[in-house]
Amino acid sequence: MRLKSPRARFLAAGITAVLTMAACGSDDANSTGNESLTTNAPTAESPSTNAPTAETPTTGAPMAAATEVPAVEATPADAGYAYASNVDGHRLVVKDICEVKELLDAETVDYDAINALYTDGKNSVKGDGFRTLGGFASGEGKKHGLAEFYAVPAPINDFVSSAIVGTGLFEGATDDVRAQGIEKGTQNQNMVAWVVHELNSAVSKAEEGNFDIAKGAVHNWDEGWAFYAGAEPGCGPYGTADKRGENFGTLTDDDGSVANAAILAAMVSGRDALLASDVEGAKAASADVIKNVVVTYSQAAIRYATKIQADVAEGDDAAATKHIAEGLAFWRVIEAYVTPAGADGDTMNAIYALDGTPGANGGGDAVRAALQPAWDTFGITNADIGTLD
Repeated sequence: MRLKSPRARFLAAGITAVLTMAACGSDDANSTGNESLTTNAPTAESPSTNAPTAETPTTGAPMAAATEVPAVEATPADAGYAYASNVDGHRLVVKDICEVKELLDAETVDYDAINALYTDGKNSVKGDGFRTLGGFASGEGKKHGLAEFYAVPAPINDFVSSAIVGTGLFEGATDDVRAQGIEKGTQNQNMVAWVVHELNSAVSKAEEGNFDIAKGAVHNWDEGWAFYAGAEPGCGPYGTADKRGENFGTLTDDDGSVANAAILAAMVSGRDALLASDVEGAKAASADVIKNVVVTYSQAAIRYATKIQADVAEGDDAAATKHIAEGLAFWRVIEAYVTPAGADGDTMNAIYALDGTPGANGGGDAVRAALQPAWDTFGITNADIGTLD
């Protein structure tokens, strides 16, 4: 669905100012935006084969109609999306997040091991090293607009690293609170920004006439899905969207989230548009992806503000502070996109202030009211958001 209002069309045109002011880049701090294919990723995890000619759902996501994908050494489908290019290595970044989650679940949290995974990587081979969560988060000149919005070079890395080390926002925080910053910061803030960066990079290359499947617009578009779902969809934003769909009753007949189904359809549509050299079609698909990302993380923001007030009512300050950290990490996924679209960022940041009084600035209803103007801009309805169970 295209955004309808003049302001919405302004946002949709390449996801506009906030999303595209950053200089062209690719998927880590040292990339130029024209990254070569990774061919030495572990073959047991992701063998290269010719791309499927139809969507083959692997996690219950609905099938989406698509044109035939040209046969190149393409990566097999993930979560219903048939790649047109080779993203064997890119799709494995989410496995690092899975391992971070496992470390956070341990009785004693090994922050050094988490930091090593974050900074050095493990699963996503790139050249002689690894593609890393920290490499993207700390990279400058990315095409997600966050540096411009927050007026700092690497806001994602600032957030996640402070949670890992226990400084900044997380100075003096408990392990439970730091864990939320680490897990939600990597799985959601980092990976959604990476998706946005790749979609904007794809559109930029398309505008330049670079439709090369191996290295051009189509390849960047494929990377977007590799970072959204990849080899372990449950450890990427895809997994968060399914959880929020269940919380809010916004599920498809296959019990996946409506948001994920819409994002899959938009990704397929955008891929096919780029294969047909259709720049405007890719822009419209990018706007649909962003719209449904806003749906997911609006649901998350509502849910955790509601939890905070329930914790306060029960006198559980520790749980309230933990849920503030969790909600803050989710809110920051979309803050830079919905605030310019009309959302009341001041109210949202007051609700999720780690140094504030839990529950003092409102709960789920206050979040809905703060986000409503942005929903109107993006064409998001109350039915899209659903009702928290």
